[in-house]
Amino acid sequence: MSLRSLRILAAVAGKGSFAAAAEQMGLTQSAVSLQIRNLEEEFGVQLFERTGRSPKLNMNGKLVVERVREMLDIYDGIKADLAPSGAIKGVLTLGAVPTVLTGPLPAVLGRLRKTHEEMQVRLVSSLSAELVRQVEEGDLDAALTTEPPFAIPPHCRWQAYDEEPFFVVAPQGAAAATVQELFETYPFVRFDKTAWAGALVDAQLLAQGIKPREVMEFDSLEAAISLVEQGLGIAVVPLNRRRLETAQGHFSLAPFGTPQLTRRVGMYQKLRHPRLALTQLVLDELATECRPSRNTQV
Repeated sequence: MSLRSLRILAAVAGKGSFAAAAEQMGLTQSAVSLQIRNLEEEFGVQLFERTGRSPKLNMNGKLVVERVREMLDIYDGIKADLAPSGAIKGVLTLGAVPTVLTGPLPAVLGRLRKTHEEMQVRLVSSLSAELVRQVEEGDLDAALTTEPPFAIPPHCRWQAYDEEPFFVVAPQGAAAATVQELFETYPFVRFDKTAWAGALVDAQLLAQGIKPREVMEFDSLEAAISLVEQGLGIAVVPLNRRRLETAQGHFSLAPFGTPQLTRRVGMYQKLRHPRLALTQLVLDELATECRPSRNTQV
């Protein structure tokens, strides 16, 4: 039994198919199938039900995968513990939601690259739920996401570095006096309701008894704001300190929710992995970048 074969098993379990696991591991599908058969012979039991189109873990397989993931976490933790103290080098595979990718992250990575020339970052952009899944499956070292709406698994952690209040963003000079009147007057440029931020907005609209006139749905804050700027409707979006300072000069803004709805943004990662020094550095820099200055008034 090799560490590689255990990683292949974990990849098949995470991806749901031999083909997807083969793509992730850079192998052929037949090589993955062979490794799984060898593991089953070694354990003396079948790990998958092969009656359907895609193999599914049976009870034996689920037990083995649970233990395998624990073993891999321990092994990766040993590598992290043995890394030279303070070593900031290597390739960090980092996920980020679009608002972070177009917000504070570029400035942070630019500064870090100047002070740590051996550090390399590969960025992946998606919605929070997908990024968390990729961290769990080992495709990402860490992900910058909104706060998960579920209990964090024991082998992972989520650390906040910023908090963003939600505002109703309306065309500049909007005549409506209240949030209710804004929704009665303008169409609603909706943030993707499958995203965690979209679910927060939906819950607050329901609590306030607001039934918006929906016209379009986006998973991009920039796209929603652009449509508002063209007078095509209103949007409810989270605005960090810098975005808020910019938006105040171009839009009519109204706090959304009573009390005002907020979301936290942070880093999701496993408790132990080989690039903890890199992720902690990024997290610390993001907290510094997003910290309100004493002279800032919002």
